Amino acid sequence: MMSVVRLFFMLIWTLSLMLIAPFLIPLTFNRQFPLYMARTIFSKGLLKIAGVRLSVFGVENIPKNEPAIYIANHCSHLDIGVLCRVAPVNLHFIGKKELAWVPIVGWYMFAAGHIFIDRKNRKKSIASLKKASIKIKEGKDVIMFPEGTRSKTGEINAFKTGAFHLAIDAGINIIPIHIKGTHSLWPATNNTITPGPVTVRIGKPIDSTKYTKATIKEFVAAAKSSIEKMGSN
Repeated sequence: MMSVVRLFFMLIWTLSLMLIAPFLIPLTFNRQFPLYMARTIFSKGLLKIAGVRLSVFGVENIPKNEPAIYIANHCSHLDIGVLCRVAPVNLHFIGKKELAWVPIVGWYMFAAGHIFIDRKNRKKSIASLKKASIKIKEGKDVIMFPEGTRSKTGEINAFKTGAFHLAIDAGINIIPIHIKGTHSLWPATNNTITPGPVTVRIGKPIDSTKYTKATIKEFVAAAKSSIEKMGSN
């Protein structure tokens, strides 16, 4: 019963802020304001409702004056709130283009400047990533889940290469992140939420300029290995 109550209030909290935040853009003259709200107000409230006790290590590895692509393992809906809370920068998520048509969610993502890609069409997906690389060069910090979807077992699945192509195109670092605990609290296989601890470890930046499209598999392997090592701590 308590899990249902938590889910209800988490939904109301999320939708309320998604509805309000876009209307604050013209008042603040700042399109980044919804993202600021996401990491300061939304994430704090969401994790409080869910009963998450958060511990963070490695914040010093986050670059202060240059954009980066952040990648993390993914096994729960809580991961988004967790990442917004731990990163001291405004994070832009990359989502499938179908989300743009979802009421409230799509409107919020569009207004906040999140990036949509066409995953079903390879050519359009590549074109979308190239546009995203330009936005990153202009200063946007991007977060991606290279597994593509939530892990149902909690184990880290194979990584897709999109984030790594994007990093090479933009010529910026990838910041690896490991999230531990969200799978136990809210697994992908059900809607039962159990309060508990979550630990986030932020790894050292991985220099994309050391890799090319020809060596992208090595780039992927290096990033995956970094996240797995953090998970073993």
